[in-house]
Amino acid sequence: MKIVSPKEWEPSDNVHLERAADESVRTKENILVVAGPGAGKTELLAQKAGYLFSTNLCMYPRKILAISFKNDAADNLKKRVIRRCGTEVESRFISMTYDAFAKSILDRFRLALPTGNTPAADYLVNDDATIDAAFKDAGYISPYGEQRPAREKAFYEKIISAVKLPLRGDDLGTKVWRRLLLGFGSYSSCLSFKMISMLAIYIIQSNRQLKKALRLTYSHIFLDEFQDTTDQQYDLVKTCFFGSTCSLTAVGDNKQRIMLWAGARKTVFKDFLNDFHAQEKHLITNHRSAPRLVNLQKAMYDSLNEPKGQVEASNKWNPDDGKITLLITRDNAVEEEWLATDIQKCIAGGTLPNDICILCKQRPQDYTAGLISKLASKNVRARIETEYQDLLKEPIVVLVLSLLKLSIDKKRPDVWEFLLKETSRLKGINQDNTQNDSYYKMQEDILGIIEHCAKSFSKINSFECLSALVYKIIDYFDESRIKAFYTSYRQGKYFDDKVNRFIKLLWDALKTAKFDWRKTIEDFEGINSIPIMTIHKSKGLEYSNVYFVGLEDSAFWNFKNQPEEDRCAFFVALSRAKQSVTFTYCDYRNGMKHPQQKRNQINEFFTLLQSPGMANVIQK
Repeated sequence: MKIVSPKEWEPSDNVHLERAADESVRTKENILVVAGPGAGKTELLAQKAGYLFSTNLCMYPRKILAISFKNDAADNLKKRVIRRCGTEVESRFISMTYDAFAKSILDRFRLALPTGNTPAADYLVNDDATIDAAFKDAGYISPYGEQRPAREKAFYEKIISAVKLPLRGDDLGTKVWRRLLLGFGSYSSCLSFKMISMLAIYIIQSNRQLKKALRLTYSHIFLDEFQDTTDQQYDLVKTCFFGSTCSLTAVGDNKQRIMLWAGARKTVFKDFLNDFHAQEKHLITNHRSAPRLVNLQKAMYDSLNEPKGQVEASNKWNPDDGKITLLITRDNAVEEEWLATDIQKCIAGGTLPNDICILCKQRPQDYTAGLISKLASKNVRARIETEYQDLLKEPIVVLVLSLLKLSIDKKRPDVWEFLLKETSRLKGINQDNTQNDSYYKMQEDILGIIEHCAKSFSKINSFECLSALVYKIIDYFDESRIKAFYTSYRQGKYFDDKVNRFIKLLWDALKTAKFDWRKTIEDFEGINSIPIMTIHKSKGLEYSNVYFVGLEDSAFWNFKNQPEEDRCAFFVALSRAKQSVTFTYCDYRNGMKHPQQKRNQINEFFTLLQSPGMANVIQK
């Protein structure tokens, strides 16, 4: 990478940064960037990484640490940085979740913990059965029975979080901690994510040399989706970097705070500004949504206790672009017919199925089963993404799919490049010297396994045959090397569970595609289907057309107790859309526990949508 002066630096790939974004990239100070939906938060962080590397302000060999709330956000940011900066910076841009960051500290430095506070090297992670057994073994008698698992789980977390390290005393929480740290009876050592974070915080707090080493490793810290940061996650960041010379950049949006139920810290923006003496910048351009959709988002600012500010749509749109629809029907059968017909028209007009999204507040299987069938009758595929979304991010799944893709079509240079790079890393082969014998042999071996797969495709007619093929591929990569390289696979049955689930879903796709392998892979990756997901799963994603099914009291059943969070959820749903958004309500929803629907509690959403010039209201 060519080194330039800060004055000479320009955003890569001809990206235009608005003034506040450019200032946020160039500042040496700690900064909080408040950016609404479509403002380009990921792009800003990618450009800042490019700026820091190309100006050598992140001096070699120091690194940038990017911490996100979700796996897919961490993965997307890493890919964007590589796209903007090239693969040469890949090893110096570390992108991970808060949980993964805490776990990396614990796994690396667990032996720095006091005797009796050190978990086994091969501890399980978040195994509910083991945690439950530890409480029972410590003498806890549940008042909830088996009817309230969610409430009991919340109680367990509360007790675990209240324990102080190092362990002292003999209260219930301490007894449980000792059992989970060391193992008990037939149960192995097991830690919850909260325990991992607490141990990581203790390690850094109690060891000045480790804290110093961490700060020397990373010169710059990026904090993505900062509004969702929990108390414990903020404590981890503060423990590691408060009072250091490391530069912190936090990016977030209060209007998209939908993780309060998971413990998101309400005052995290204010605390960060005060604790880290940070600047604050606001981005005003929404690069995603058409002007009419941006106007609807702005109309919600009052209810979200946000200043209206100067948010504006990108100038790529015409002033009247964007479509908002409110569909009110007598029952879900009418709703399904109207939606399926409208979606079919969208696809006929050139919109790709995977550029359309169907959202639900909760339980998408309850709200969309009939719609999936109705779409299928019109030759349109839709699927609930719950399992696929996370599985498609699993390294082992990405590896196997890459090899299968090349077995179908070798003319995939991007897949070849990825597979060679990952295989080199797994097998410890120097990828900078492609002329050495080991690199050449690796290529030959990959070609051999590709040929084997290609010849096997026509013979696979059962689940067992498919399973054998997948494990043949895994054998080539070497399961022990995979587990050594991807540390999450060392924990209990996690690796086997993911592989078995992958094979099951791939077999389902293969049967549906009538053993057409090209179509099978495309279907598995969701290329030819409409994704269905909850609002929480949609964060950070965007689609041309968004359909929100079930704008009803029963979906927002806790609105009275959490109006702020539910308003944010509504805001997140409408802000996923680029061109059009449709909200549906029906009087009678067949198959639900309480089929008669109401809209009294969330009437403010209807008042907003039905205000003059806002939505096209259709009643059926």
